[in-house]
Amino acid sequence: MLNDERSWKGPGALADTGNETFRRPNPARVHHLLSGGRDSFQVDRDFAQALFDADNTIVSAAHINRDHSTLTARLLVKRGFEQVLDLGCGYAYDWSKPLQRHDPPLLREVLPDATIVHVDIDGIVAGCAQSIMAGASGNPSVLQADIRCMAEILAHPQVAPRFDRDRPIAVLLHEVLPWIEDDQAVASALAVLRQWLPSGSALSITHATNDLSLTPDAQTKLTSLWDEEAVAFRPRTRAAIAALFGDWPLMDPGLVPTAHWHPDHPDARAPEAHSGAFAAVAIKPGPSERSCS
Repeated sequence: MLNDERSWKGPGALADTGNETFRRPNPARVHHLLSGGRDSFQVDRDFAQALFDADNTIVSAAHINRDHSTLTARLLVKRGFEQVLDLGCGYAYDWSKPLQRHDPPLLREVLPDATIVHVDIDGIVAGCAQSIMAGASGNPSVLQADIRCMAEILAHPQVAPRFDRDRPIAVLLHEVLPWIEDDQAVASALAVLRQWLPSGSALSITHATNDLSLTPDAQTKLTSLWDEEAVAFRPRTRAAIAALFGDWPLMDPGLVPTAHWHPDHPDARAPEAHSGAFAAVAIKPGPSERSCS
């Protein structure tokens, strides 16, 4: 069952919309394009230009978020994590012949011996993940699913049997939650996830925000452009993003503009507005730690 292609489609998976998929800009493809990837269509390129015209920091924000994902994965290696749940995995980046790896590297290239499960609501993204991100190393798995169906995802045969819940699990939720407009649905999904994860697990979130905009209406313009394409885009405040971690303590440097989470990286010199998002990583405390807080 674990390797059965029919099990790719999980709870809330979007139905195949045929050619309609290529007639409208797609959030995953647009983000991939803005961050240096090549998997896009003319409709995505035209829309990306409209977004750039509304707020020219979106390119730096996309690159910063891309770099943050790789840097965070390397941090997880140093902390000994061997299990990763990648929620909203997005498109893989291009193969670099000089480096002999994808650039930036795939999760399984950073954590070659880890158990990795990739989840994305987009069927094309999930299919690309299956063909590019998956492989023999690390026993990876891919599931097309909607993270609002968190309980069903965590119980799915492509997910549950792959994780040893007696050991910590790292979860990546990078620039995924802004695409869910319903605040209560996001809060409920995160509550289910936090409860399911074993003590010592890590939760890494990046989330778009209006709080860092250069002008008051910059994110409003971006949101309006997506609205015109019938795509919900919901930047949230710093306080709303902090609440997604529940009572888990944040690793240093806390909840900060994404570029500033890795102070030794060149991105850290970028102005706050160029991140366009906040980032944090939290570690689930054990029962005794909770009782003492």
